[in-house]
Amino acid sequence: MAFDREKFKRLILYVIWRTGDVRDFGAIKLNKVLWFTDARTYEALGESVTGATYIRRKFGPVPKNIEQVLEELEREGQIQAWSEPYFDFSIQRYSAHSPPDSSIFNADELGFIDWWIKHVSEQHTAASISEKSHDYGWKIAQDGEELPFKAFLAKRLRQPVDGEELDWARNAAKQFEPK
Repeated sequence: MAFDREKFKRLILYVIWRTGDVRDFGAIKLNKVLWFTDARTYEALGESVTGATYIRRKFGPVPKNIEQVLEELEREGQIQAWSEPYFDFSIQRYSAHSPPDSSIFNADELGFIDWWIKHVSEQHTAASISEKSHDYGWKIAQDGEELPFKAFLAKRLRQPVDGEELDWARNAAKQFEPK
């Protein structure tokens, strides 16, 4: 899928609108909602929501065009950005001034978007969701390198099971044999 800049922009605005009053929802969590929404939609439906390109950064995948789009939304008066202290850190926060038009998203896409917003905002800290985004594809990439959505599907292959591990597996399997 080609990058749909307008859809990407509306996705950012939609996420910001839904999370603007969540105290610990900042730039890191925004990036994670965008990544997981696009990557999981790609995994489930064969196409991402926005076609955005993501790059490897220290805290996980980041959309390549995020800064430009955030600046554009701020210039247009659609969002406000600020930094605030959060424990020992400074967190980049955003709020939207009016509800976005979400008609650009189909029902399946909105389902994925809403699920990831809720999951990231309610179940994770910035650190814990960053750790979840550090999958095998992210780990083998260099900083600044593009992460294709297929990288999300990459898994580290284990060596063959042998020795003690194989003995344990055989013994465990015996309990399921017919008597």
